[in-house]
Amino acid sequence: MKRPQTLTAVAWAMFLGGCGLGPLDLLGVDAAVTQSKNKRSPSNPLDDRIEDKNPSYAPSRVIEETVDGCEFRLNKSATVTKLDIAPLEGGEKAFKNKVFRGRSHAIAAVDKILDSDAQTLIPSMEVVSGALKPFNDGLYASIEVAVQEGVEFEEAPDYPSKAAFLKSALAELLDLSQSAASTGTQVGYLEDAAVDIAAALTLAGESFSTSSAIESEATARAQEFLKNSLYSKPIGFYTWNEALEGIFRQDRYLQNYQGEDTPYLDDELGKAAALALALDGAPELLEHYQGYLALYAGLTNPFMNHPVTALLPYLEDLSSLDDIASVRSRFLAQNPPPDLLPPCQPHFAVFPSSTSKETAYFESRYCAWGAPGDTNYMDELIIAIRDGLLDLQPGENSGWYDYQSYALETLLLPERAPESEHLLLTKAYKKKLLETFKSIMTQNRETHVKQLEMGVSAKLAMEPMSVDLYPLLPAEPFSTFYLRSARAYRFLADYLGAVLGTGFLKSVPRMRGPSQLSKRPLSEDLGTKAELLYGLYYLTADAVGLEPALLEEETLEFNEGSCRTRAAAWLLDWRRDEDVLTDPRVMVPVQRDEITKETIYWAVIGVKAIKAKAEFVEGFEPRDIESDGYCWTGEFAPREYFLLTEAFAEVRLPSSAPPPTRDELREICDKNDSVDEIVSALEDL
Repeated sequence: MKRPQTLTAVAWAMFLGGCGLGPLDLLGVDAAVTQSKNKRSPSNPLDDRIEDKNPSYAPSRVIEETVDGCEFRLNKSATVTKLDIAPLEGGEKAFKNKVFRGRSHAIAAVDKILDSDAQTLIPSMEVVSGALKPFNDGLYASIEVAVQEGVEFEEAPDYPSKAAFLKSALAELLDLSQSAASTGTQVGYLEDAAVDIAAALTLAGESFSTSSAIESEATARAQEFLKNSLYSKPIGFYTWNEALEGIFRQDRYLQNYQGEDTPYLDDELGKAAALALALDGAPELLEHYQGYLALYAGLTNPFMNHPVTALLPYLEDLSSLDDIASVRSRFLAQNPPPDLLPPCQPHFAVFPSSTSKETAYFESRYCAWGAPGDTNYMDELIIAIRDGLLDLQPGENSGWYDYQSYALETLLLPERAPESEHLLLTKAYKKKLLETFKSIMTQNRETHVKQLEMGVSAKLAMEPMSVDLYPLLPAEPFSTFYLRSARAYRFLADYLGAVLGTGFLKSVPRMRGPSQLSKRPLSEDLGTKAELLYGLYYLTADAVGLEPALLEEETLEFNEGSCRTRAAAWLLDWRRDEDVLTDPRVMVPVQRDEITKETIYWAVIGVKAIKAKAEFVEGFEPRDIESDGYCWTGEFAPREYFLLTEAFAEVRLPSSAPPPTRDELREICDKNDSVDEIVSALEDL
């Protein structure tokens, strides 16, 4: 049998050593937030003012466009394109309150009423995100299964199995218990920790060998945990197969959700200290454990809670288990908990859950005083980002989820994006961006649900034509969203390559649902998604007159021509992209309200079709326009674009009720047509 791969040198050197962090820095730490009692709605933005736009004219920045069969060379560097939401007219009115089951239904409906001479259906940011969401789920699912089961390579060290690690940790705890008994040291904490590991393995459906007493107690704890359906019921992609369901229950249990709301009690610290000592006595297991921690800290985010090894500096040997009070005092003296009520303070866990900026913000704001019963958490999040109380920019120890969230920032603060000088947004369009933020934020979070803490034209001889110029948009023109999303995948590829090894990424395909696998390995799929997003960045930057600006290392890694080609090909065929056509409806728990005994969920409950209007602002039109001589009328015209967006809802359910799976949510949505009807049906669960 091959020796398991050692992860510490790679994983910790990149994540901790390279960042100058210690083990406790895996905890996400955010600044304190000032309380505000003002009730505000984020849904009342103002129109942009043209007086605030100052795009710079660059004579050399000339691009080529084909408009209605005519080829143009023009300079858009000093243009400003106004984006507004246009009223639905005639047959379009049927879309006003309609919620489609999926994008294929919406595309078919739009195609029936589309005026091909004046209207176009282009991919919205939601559609681009729809092409990413199934990939994100499949990537995460593949990693989960491969890490749980372990991976064997022909020309590289094996990746160690998490299930095997837990079984070995159980054996170490039992051996240590026997040693402790022979020296008169209490064995209660060691056996208690062993029962927890055995309970987690039981929840995963893993077989293992232990005493009948520990097996019996482990079964009882597992059954008790299953009663807490809010945490134990698999949701998201974890319902795809039994292996993923088992991983969900196992890891959720080991996140210590079954513990008390008050952290740092003797039982919690004693179990954590016992496992830490067991791992410290088995260097290979300790290395594997550190590797798993590093994986999830980057794959999702830094931890909300402490890993058991955070106690090692405060433990001497088995005798430390006889004086847990002293261990606690020394730990808290150097690691004081945040100034929050006990339920919101960090606790110890075998595999800690990850923090997020929104969770940290909500807890800093509401843990001490509670939230008013009518609090809309999504609105509160949006207000905090806009007011500067919450900064989405990733820190040096941020994980993939933070990078995904940062890509959404300019949907709320479009003035921060370089393309802002070229876009004049009406308040109606800004409201559309709000809904985009809500739906993509929800879908990103649902991927991390277990880990997070809650055309070609030829020149033909023809009669002279009259062609007006209009803003030619290949996709919804928010370049920074595409750039930051590309960088999120670039970060993920680099991080996973360091933590899992390039052999892992080149050998393991991503899952495409319960029973399908991609024909390509994760490394190739990751590169393809990043290339698509960089390409969309280039094309939308051209469309609004923005000069693309990438880091030198990005241009070396991702060839501009290849990226443009990839994006152009996708834009021609995005309506048939299997990932785009995947059902987008998901529901994810975000916050638990202990006052009302309710759990707040964010839900994407269907697809909507809206119409946008794009036009050049007078005085900020394209310059240096050249055509084939018979096309250009000298006039600029508006253009209407249909966009597929998504319907978002914030829903409250009793905390005693199990969270709906994707299938359960979609069954309810299929029986109702409007947002209000769907929300009412969900709240009746």
